[in-house]
Amino acid sequence: MTEWVDSRRGWMLIDFPVDSGLAFLSAVANAGPRDAFYARMTHWAAPDAWDVNVKPTDWAMYEDTTPSQFRLHLLQVSFPADDLPELTRRLREHAAGRSVPPARADWSTVGR
Repeated sequence: MTEWVDSRRGWMLIDFPVDSGLAFLSAVANAGPRDAFYARMTHWAAPDAWDVNVKPTDWAMYEDTTPSQFRLHLLQVSFPADDLPELTRRLREHAAGRSVPPARADWSTVGR
């Protein structure tokens, strides 16, 4: 576990129920331009790309007599701590009901 923790230094992690995590990502994406920040949160090859994972859970972990039954339960979002100010700004914009109209994304950081 120590190696994993060391590998995440300088990164933030947020766990959500799956639907709430998807709503969070949509809110953040729609509240700002499709710039390098947007590229990091959406494209795996962008420098300092966000890591978004869906974690299944076996409900039998909580009840030994129950047969295994996996369900999608957790969406984990990991991003560089340096993105926190822009993330916070976008969440404030979203909370205020402001969004940015869809436009062409800047994919220059991923070589598209």
